[in-house]
Amino acid sequence: MQQWSVKTVSLTEDTRLWDRLHASSARATVFSSSAWLCLLGEVFERPATATILLFDDMPVAGIPLLTSQRGPLRVSPPLPITLYAGWLADEHRIAVPSDALHELFAHIEQRCHYASLGLPPEEPLAEQLRGRGWTLHQMRTRRITIADAEALWSGYSQSLRRKLRRAGESDLHLDEDPSSSLMADCYDLSYQRHGIAPPIPKERVRRWIDELKRSGMVDMFAGRRLDGRCAAVRAVTRDGDMLYDWLAGADPAVAPSASHWLVDTILTRYHKHGCLYFDFMGANAPGVADFKRSFGGDLVPYVDAEWYRPSILKTINRLRSRAIRRQRGLR
Repeated sequence: MQQWSVKTVSLTEDTRLWDRLHASSARATVFSSSAWLCLLGEVFERPATATILLFDDMPVAGIPLLTSQRGPLRVSPPLPITLYAGWLADEHRIAVPSDALHELFAHIEQRCHYASLGLPPEEPLAEQLRGRGWTLHQMRTRRITIADAEALWSGYSQSLRRKLRRAGESDLHLDEDPSSSLMADCYDLSYQRHGIAPPIPKERVRRWIDELKRSGMVDMFAGRRLDGRCAAVRAVTRDGDMLYDWLAGADPAVAPSASHWLVDTILTRYHKHGCLYFDFMGANAPGVADFKRSFGGDLVPYVDAEWYRPSILKTINRLRSRAIRRQRGLR
């Protein structure tokens, strides 16, 4: 007799079920792959697991978690710089009945005192989670179509075009293989020059970039002056015809428009390599959102969902998050 069941697996020990689900999910991204999740767990020292809904032995849906113990609480905070990875489903193979979904969510809700899931754009699961008492945060990213070079340039703001022309007349040049240390330093500086501690310590970022580069999952670029000074860095990851803007940093004192020049250079490069779309991976901080808007494209909504047990944790986390977001200039 065929039946539904829920199973939690360690992704460091066995990725076969998760890999099958990832391969059959239309909304799967590089960020929800077992390779990315396992590396994330290694760098942040949290075990990478997946809770999977099975129909007999066939994986149908699943949720990845990187959990840790904080005193008496078992928590799975948001995955750092890893969007759209909180849910996988094979929507076309079999319809999932509501009681099977209930069993999957209940497993997470009973296991964790706090859990955060980043849902991919256009994922219809959000309202079901709201009905179960999850808190939903409406987020936005900016996506640009880069298939047509002329249309890409036409989508740029007039201000951006002026900045690119000036930058093109400067001595900026592209470094296609910057060191992980340089990337981490520039990332750290982007926060420190505003008097803000970076959300991820510089040394951990450096180690993460090292491992991602070794695994071939990111490409890194820097904009330098002829004297060798670095003005901006960017790390991107390609997933089929989508290019994700994964990590960035800049020192405007070296060259004010270097970040604009570097993004344009990267877009032009990957257009020639067959990429069709570019995702800025978030457009929620006012200043950063303005920078990204100058490149054109469209705002695309996505949802971050949070679970709290008991509910008092929600109040505590809301106050803490509000203070952090205010410090970083986020909405």
